[in-house]
Amino acid sequence: MNTKSEDWWLDRVSLEAAVVQRADGAYETQVDSSAVRIEGGVIVDVRRGERVPADGRRVFDAGGMLLMPAMRDTHIHLDKTFYGGPWRAPIPGRSWLAEEERLLPEMSEQIPVRSNAILDLLISRGTTEVAAHCNVDHIVGTRNVERLLDVLRSRADVDWTVIAYPQHGLRDGTVVPLLEQALGLGATVVGGIDPARIEGDVAKALDVTFGLAVEHGAGIDFHLHDGGSLGLYEISKILHFVEATGWQGKVALSNANALSGASPDTVRVLAERLAAARVSVGTTVGVSGPLLPFAALAEAGVDVRLGSDSIMDILTPFGPGDLVEQLWILAQRLGAYDEWGIAQTLHYGAGEAGRWRADRTRAWPAAGDQASFFLTPATCSAEAIARRTPRRHVFHRGVQVYAGKDL
Repeated sequence: MNTKSEDWWLDRVSLEAAVVQRADGAYETQVDSSAVRIEGGVIVDVRRGERVPADGRRVFDAGGMLLMPAMRDTHIHLDKTFYGGPWRAPIPGRSWLAEEERLLPEMSEQIPVRSNAILDLLISRGTTEVAAHCNVDHIVGTRNVERLLDVLRSRADVDWTVIAYPQHGLRDGTVVPLLEQALGLGATVVGGIDPARIEGDVAKALDVTFGLAVEHGAGIDFHLHDGGSLGLYEISKILHFVEATGWQGKVALSNANALSGASPDTVRVLAERLAAARVSVGTTVGVSGPLLPFAALAEAGVDVRLGSDSIMDILTPFGPGDLVEQLWILAQRLGAYDEWGIAQTLHYGAGEAGRWRADRTRAWPAAGDQASFFLTPATCSAEAIARRTPRRHVFHRGVQVYAGKDL
């Protein structure tokens, strides 16, 4: 792996310019064969339709491959997985929380090996940013946070955030000092879980979590699995706390399952409040199961993000660690089959770098953007998603971090 960030040119790279509608009604993506200059991990010059100048800088020939923004995995558990070890599937019929308590010590010991294995997998699939929910509990204390931070700090090929996550609840406040310790170690986000079903007291749980966050200047990320009116009540109460504490833009909801079955009017009202409070919503998209109202949330301006969640662990033997594959599933579940519809899903995996303007043109890449991207043999992002084309070269902050064969 090249570890030196240089001043260099990317030549003969395909950049998406616009999606146009032909006379027959079909959509078509226009691309430019272009040159992009990277310096110090940042894109500093974009020359659409041009070749690189003869200025003596190093040149990387993309050979016509498409430039795609790197993916961000905003919900993943790197600390408790079987990936990177011997194959094993979950044991049917067992309580997963009890099973986790039993296996946490073993999984914790394996963090240096298995979390690195997952990170290698993610990067090979074009992901260079992760938000890792890391257990803080009565079994392992803060050991998982300590071990995971050691791994993440040893790597320069990925950006990361660690969420101190009380998977087994606050347990009458006994886990609160552990969460404070985790924040002192280097976690920057306080996690939370189902304040009604797990904690048993919504207001008390939110008061503790927001209190910790405000005291330590930390973000917040709630796992919300509760559905129906209970889950909607939890979302509403969280929004109330955001507004009361001034924590706008610092709170995320993972799963938020209650939104999946809510009425359109309820979704609209909550989506407007989520957008106003700048509360993001993270989810994992599978081939079945509840699906968030992506269109309604996006229309209201809510930042909806994809994540892997579990990869080969107590809950599931699956989990490809591939956000492009999640976009592939999402496009199908949303009924997005034309080129424009598929292309519009990109920002759920790549964030703002993957967003299209209302006039169907692209702002990315532009001077000043972080140089985190991958090259893939596709004519457009819609094809890259629909065909899950291989990520041939992955770059993070201007440095090549993966070069592989077809997946």
